[in-house]
Amino acid sequence: MRRTLDIFNESDSYDEAEKPAPYHDTLLTERVSLNPMHAYAAVFPAIRTRIAKEIAPQILFSALLTIIIVTSFVVMYYNLRSQQRLNDLKNDFISNITHELKTPVSTVSVALEALSDFNALDNPERTKEYLNIAQTELNRLTLMTDKILKASVMEIPGISFISETVNLHAIVQQVLSSMKLILEKENVVIHYEQEGVDFELRGSEIHLTNVIYNLLDNALKYSPCGSTIDLQLKSSPIQLEFSIRDRGIGIAKAYQKKIFDKFFRVPTGDVHNVKGYGLGLNYVAGVVRKHNGKIAVESEEGKGSKFNITLPK
Repeated sequence: MRRTLDIFNESDSYDEAEKPAPYHDTLLTERVSLNPMHAYAAVFPAIRTRIAKEIAPQILFSALLTIIIVTSFVVMYYNLRSQQRLNDLKNDFISNITHELKTPVSTVSVALEALSDFNALDNPERTKEYLNIAQTELNRLTLMTDKILKASVMEIPGISFISETVNLHAIVQQVLSSMKLILEKENVVIHYEQEGVDFELRGSEIHLTNVIYNLLDNALKYSPCGSTIDLQLKSSPIQLEFSIRDRGIGIAKAYQKKIFDKFFRVPTGDVHNVKGYGLGLNYVAGVVRKHNGKIAVESEEGKGSKFNITLPK
C-alpha cells in the first residue's frame, strides 16, 4: 500500500486550516520528543480511503464466494427434496399398483363366483352375461398391463390413436355393464340420463372407454356404500357433453387445480382407505385434450364431486 507520510514538529507553523482534509480520515501519531525544543509526529492523510481501496477487491471476492456457496447449498437442498419426493412417489406407486391391477381380477372372481354359487350355469343368458363381464375385465387388465410396461417409471410418453367413428353412449353402456357386479357389491345406484339422439364423434374407442371407466371407478372409490352416482350425456350439433357426479368426500378447493397433475393425490393425512398412484385423472385429462376437448371439476368437501367433459364431434 502506498502511503503519504508527513512529519512535522512542534516548532513548525502548522495552522488548523492547513491540516489534511478531511481530518477524520487522517491518522496522526503521538508526538515524540527528541529534545526539549522539538517534538515530532507522523500524519497519514486519507488513511481509511486508502485502506478501503486496497482491500475492496478481496471483500468483493469474498462476498461473491459467499453468494455462490449459499446458492449452491440452496440448489442442493431443493434437489435433495425433489429426489426424496420422487422416491416417495415411486414407493407409493409400487405399494398401490397391486391394488389397481387387482380390481379387474376381483371383478372376474366375482363373476366366476356368481356362476358357481347362484346356479347361473342353469341360466344361459345370465351365464353369457357373466362371461362377457369376465372377458371385458380381462381385456381391460391386458390394456392396463400394456400401458404400465410401455411407460418408463410411469412417464406416459404421449397418447396417440387412429381416429374412428365411435358412439359415446354405447361406450358408457359397455362400461356400466362391465362394472355391474362391482356396483351391486358396493350397493351403489347409477342414474344415467341422455339428451339428444346423435352421440357419435371422431376419436379412439379404447381411450374413451378408459376415460369413462376411470371416472366411474374414481366416483365409486370415493362414494359411501349405498350412495348414488349420476351420469349425464348431452348431444348438440357440434359437441357432446358428459358429466359424472358422486356424493362422496369431495375435493378441497386448494387441490382442485392439481388433481389432473401426474402423481398428484389429495392428501388424506394418515388415512389411506383409497389406493391409487395419481395417474388416472392425469390420463383422463390427456385423452380429453388429445380429442380437442375440455375437462373441469366442481367439488365441495363432504358433498361430492362433479366432472364435466366437453368433446367436439
